[in-house]
Amino acid sequence: MTKIKTMMAGVVLLCGLIAGATTPEGWLDNFDEAEKLAKEKELPIVMLFTGSDWCPYCIKLKKEAIDTAKFKKEAPEKFVLLYLDFPRREKLPKDIQRQNEKLSDKYKVRGFPTTVVVDAKGKELGRLVGSRSAEEYLAELESFAAKDRKR
Repeated sequence: MTKIKTMMAGVVLLCGLIAGATTPEGWLDNFDEAEKLAKEKELPIVMLFTGSDWCPYCIKLKKEAIDTAKFKKEAPEKFVLLYLDFPRREKLPKDIQRQNEKLSDKYKVRGFPTTVVVDAKGKELGRLVGSRSAEEYLAELESFAAKDRKR
């Protein structure tokens, strides 16, 4: 019985690692694509800087906000979503890794998860640090977008 429990725990851990370091459905991982789409659709970009496979608050934000039906339904209608991952167990393609580091430096990201909302030209509209429920996350993101519409 102990061997079975150990094997099952290993499978669960492996599945969590595989799921943790992939770009969520509906999110882009390329800033140039996100910027182009934001200009076409006239939408702000939500840039999520995350440590998907090691950061407990990042994992919590993904589970309690990003992976919810509410967020998946509402967010893509209002934002271009950009997932900027810094995993420890998975190697990202070099170009994506360099891009993520460059954007992290540009927007002075100091911890994970950090969400930076920018307009289509890259001007920062607001930022959030930490985890929230889907409702709180959406409301705060929308408040930043509203500031942009008033300009």
